[in-house]
Amino acid sequence: MKPVQATAAAQVKTVLFGTVSAIAALSLSACATGAARNPDDPYEDFNRSMFEFNDGLDKAVIEPVAKGYRAVTNEPIRGGVNNFVNNLGEPVTFANEVLQGKVGNAAGTVGRFLLNTTVGIVGIFDPASAIGIKRTDEDFGQTLGVWGVGTGPYLVLPLLGSTNPRDLFGLGADAAMNPINYAEFEKDDATRVGLAALGGLAAREDAIETIDDVRTQVDPYTTVRRFYVRSRAAAIGNYDPLPKDIEKVPDYELDF
Repeated sequence: MKPVQATAAAQVKTVLFGTVSAIAALSLSACATGAARNPDDPYEDFNRSMFEFNDGLDKAVIEPVAKGYRAVTNEPIRGGVNNFVNNLGEPVTFANEVLQGKVGNAAGTVGRFLLNTTVGIVGIFDPASAIGIKRTDEDFGQTLGVWGVGTGPYLVLPLLGSTNPRDLFGLGADAAMNPINYAEFEKDDATRVGLAALGGLAAREDAIETIDDVRTQVDPYTTVRRFYVRSRAAAIGNYDPLPKDIEKVPDYELDF
């Protein structure tokens, strides 16, 4: 029997290698093309190419699947799936809340997880919210931000989308902290891939209208970049997130 620890270790190594490789390749590209036009987005040419690739893949495959999922399910079923996926992420949120010193939130997360896993039938239902225990969401990228680690350059990577070196490293750390990667399943890899795919499908279905709105903007790429940067800052600073209405982007930016 293979050690389950190897799964998480492999994920961390993959993310770290990807971070270093992406930054190295982009740095060489920036040197070759001269000074960056936007200091907040030094790899914009590469990022826009990846944005177009991801958008094309989404239109061809992911969006139709998400819309099909919505068509064959009703809202209560989708709500149960979302609750189940969110419940799986509670241990990672708890670990990061402890690392950030948010003792009260960490206690609430433990209460939510125990109540929803038992009374809520493995998280399909959310009795915790019904009695006032609100869900919080923390990841290691946010933890690093609270600790004062800088973001590094904005990046758009294939399939992963918007990120930065800090959040990419955090993704690997979260994988190492996730109990799912240490649990033993009859078919370990298939189960983990299936759970990840279910989470991605639920998230994409929930974002159908938002992404449709983004595509109507003058410059969808800039809209997404601004939203990502500002929403991550809001999450780290623990202030209210951005308004639900997507910010209208001007026809051009004066980035000097």
